[in-house]
Amino acid sequence: MSDTLALAGRLQLLGDDDLVALASARLNDARGIKDFFDLADRLLDPGSIDAALASLPRRTLAALAHPSPDTDPTDLEPAERLFLTDGQTPGTALDAVTRVLESWPGRGLPSAHQLADEPAPADTDRTPQRDTSDRIAAERAFIATSGIAELIHELRVTPVRELAKGGVAAPDAKRLLASLTIEPNDLDALLRIARRAGLVILDDLLWTTTDESLPWLLKGSADRWIALATSWLNALADDIGEVLRSRSRRPWGADAQRTIAYLYPAGGDALRGRVAFVLDSAEYLGITANGYPGAAARALLDNSTEPLSAVAATLLPAEVSHVYLQHDLTVIAPGPLTPDVDVRLRTLADIEGRGLASTYRISAASVTRALAEGETADGILAFFRSVSLTGVPQPVEYLVAEASSRYGRLRAGAATPDDEARGIASYVRSDDVALLSTLAVDHGLASLGLEHDGRDRLTSRFAFDTLFWMISDARYPVVAERESGVTFAPVRARTSQRKPVPAPRPFVDLVARLRESAHAVSDTPEAWIARQLDVAIKAKSPLAVSVGMPDDKTIVFLVTPLSLAAGRLRAIDEKAGVERTLPLRNITAVAPAP
Repeated sequence: MSDTLALAGRLQLLGDDDLVALASARLNDARGIKDFFDLADRLLDPGSIDAALASLPRRTLAALAHPSPDTDPTDLEPAERLFLTDGQTPGTALDAVTRVLESWPGRGLPSAHQLADEPAPADTDRTPQRDTSDRIAAERAFIATSGIAELIHELRVTPVRELAKGGVAAPDAKRLLASLTIEPNDLDALLRIARRAGLVILDDLLWTTTDESLPWLLKGSADRWIALATSWLNALADDIGEVLRSRSRRPWGADAQRTIAYLYPAGGDALRGRVAFVLDSAEYLGITANGYPGAAARALLDNSTEPLSAVAATLLPAEVSHVYLQHDLTVIAPGPLTPDVDVRLRTLADIEGRGLASTYRISAASVTRALAEGETADGILAFFRSVSLTGVPQPVEYLVAEASSRYGRLRAGAATPDDEARGIASYVRSDDVALLSTLAVDHGLASLGLEHDGRDRLTSRFAFDTLFWMISDARYPVVAERESGVTFAPVRARTSQRKPVPAPRPFVDLVARLRESAHAVSDTPEAWIARQLDVAIKAKSPLAVSVGMPDDKTIVFLVTPLSLAAGRLRAIDEKAGVERTLPLRNITAVAPAP
């Protein structure tokens, strides 16, 4: 019996979940598959077999190429899971699989002998671990961790649009690159690392932060890096991860690539590309430096008993909890700030310079924003006194007092239903008529179309969010209010719940279609037998055909089917050496030729 016929029968016996898992692992799409025979044909296609073999480790390939009753069953398990064996004799590959393996030497792939006996490649980079590797890895770890922290702060203020074809939209990318002072390629790397760690999410073509981002920001530098490095390690595929985990004190680079290529000899360009990407991201994240794992990465890979946070903390720059307040309203941090001070300071001032020593600027707008978020003038000054190494300069005290006294003089809100009926979407009001007049003639706000609506109010046809943030960005001390008059702090931040990634199930409809086709032919036995005969005709496979006779006896003919038409099977009787024509309605069973 052909592989197709035997495999179709085995596939029918699988449960729905197992069928979905198999189709997901072996197929790119379900087009053209109408029944189990079509599925078997697709799985036996040389291209499909090549793709399946590419994912198998060398020990499994060797077991397929050298079937033996002594083969370790665990070595064959990956091949059996992909239905590359015949399912009857342990370790015996399907004929189609054997033919593909036999073609390997002509395609530059290992022969059966090489799969079994070729030794693993030895490391060629025998240079001792460089003393500078730990330092360089720590520097890269700090830069990557700080970059992701700044990216999260930016996304908490303004989400970023993703193009449908991929990549961040040009205006957003330009803003982020200028704000973070990074290279274009680094933005993509930061987003991938942050997404893998669950800190940002791409939701409806919009990059936003998740609920897990703020707790991460409140961690120290060492714990931030540990979260990123651990998520990177856990995301590694088995074929790459098992090799890299075993090389905590050995070079990665070209040696690791050769080892992985040896263990997965059919991986080809796709595997090489994945390995190169993983090694590049390890360098970027500070897992490795010049191809060598750093001290913190070694502790991570070895599951060291020494606390990983302690190892990382000794390598990363020490955090500080005090700053210098300047008379020009700038705040200078002499080193990386502790998370609690940094997060609080960002609510009171705008960051201007990022790096090992960052610079912030206090402004009327930043103080007004803090007041809207629930801060008080006394609380702001008390915080500055607690963290400043230079006291609180008089200009800072004056600015806070002035902003506090002006707070609430300019209030913006959403339109009421009565306003909406008049074509009004939002308003800004104040008892200071001169201030309202200034807004009305401000060229920067002209696009809002502000119009006087009584003595103390300007209205706009634009939504409240647009009006509020344009006025705020123009440095006016505007606060938001609800219909009741209670003020609140609107935020541009848009965080998303981190959604569990569902297991991909693109072939559920295919399984339903297969079950439907199987049910249809089970209702008409002739259709099932005809389908088996079609497969045997195509494969020129000999069959044992059982034929019911008029006297209720059954005769079994050993035949090679030639054609099936008009309800009759033409076949060569292998014993008699003659051609026979058998009515399809009289055929009761079809079985493999003995």
